[in-house]
Amino acid sequence: MSAQWARAGRWLTWLIAAILLAVHGLLIVIGAGGLVELAVDKPPWTPFSNPELPGWMLLLQWLLMLTAGAVFIAGSAMRLRALPHLMAGIYAVMAAVCALQTFTMLSNADRFTNMAIEYAEYAVILVYLYAAPPMKARFGVQSAAESTADAAA
Repeated sequence: MSAQWARAGRWLTWLIAAILLAVHGLLIVIGAGGLVELAVDKPPWTPFSNPELPGWMLLLQWLLMLTAGAVFIAGSAMRLRALPHLMAGIYAVMAAVCALQTFTMLSNADRFTNMAIEYAEYAVILVYLYAAPPMKARFGVQSAAESTADAAA
């Protein structure tokens, strides 16, 4: 029975990783599309940029999305040990931008719910990157206790 659980765990790990890669690929597509919307008067699709946000904020938002997607995908492919830390930093900046937009620029009734969902998504991804055993093994992430024990040895 334990072999079946191990197999299921490996399958689930690959499924979650594939979903995260797809999500971050989508961030690249959306970020690139947003930049196109800033550059041309009439993009060949229905614009998805929020008209409540000024151009400088949209530029920042699209560049952050491109960065998050590219860093996650490249870092995953290269097994970059710093990936969880880089993503924590990028998500922190994205969360700050989200807060700025939510509290000072947006007026829709569900803006605070959307902000909470966005923050939860960042937290779930980071917990997975930092705490899931396959991700810890892939990126060499250690807990503070493990780092202290290694330093003492």
